[in-house]
Formats: sequence, structure tokens, C-alpha cells
Amino acid sequence: MRKLLESDSLIQINLIASYLQSNGVTTKILNEHQSSIRSVVSFNRPVHPELWVHPEQFEIAAKLVGRYQHDQESNDSSSEIEWLCKKCKESNPGNFMSCWSCGGLN
Repeated sequence: MRKLLESDSLIQINLIASYLQSNGVTTKILNEHQSSIRSVVSFNRPVHPELWVHPEQFEIAAKLVGRYQHDQESNDSSSEIEWLCKKCKESNPGNFMSCWSCGGLN
């Protein structure tokens, strides 16, 4: 196994692991439960969850993580832009795919 990334957010590690697994990449999360525990070994240095993949899948996993992060950034910026429903003229948040009022599609 080869370490792909490390994060202080176990939620982020799990989201990326699920994304990779849905794309056929085998993953393993290390330090999943140690991040909140302080021991003599890790007293001065926090232990963060790590995401590991098989070495032969490392490059494809790195590309998928790049795509995942790009999609997340795109979704964050598009959620700020509102759109107007063509059917009922109601204003909707940018991350809504259909109108909250009438169900019309964006």
C-alpha cells in the first residue's frame, strides 16, 4: 500500500475513500481512531487519518482525487449563484437542480 493523502478531517478522508471505491480503487484508512487519542509517542505531534491505496492504483487515485477536489470547488462556487425558475419565476440557490417551489428543472 502507498499513502495517498493525510488530513485532519476524518470525514474528508472517508468521503474521498468512498469516491475512490466507487471508481474501482481499493483503499485503506489508517489512524482512523487514533486522531483523537494522545499517547506518549504522539504527544507532541497530532496523528491524522491517512488514506492508502495499492501502488498500482496510485496514479489513477491521484487523478481521481484531483477531479474530486475540482468538482468540490466548482460546487462551492456555483452554490453562491442563484437561478430563476423558468416555470414559476422563483429564485433558487445555485446548488439546487430543481426549483424548491414548483419542481421545475434548472
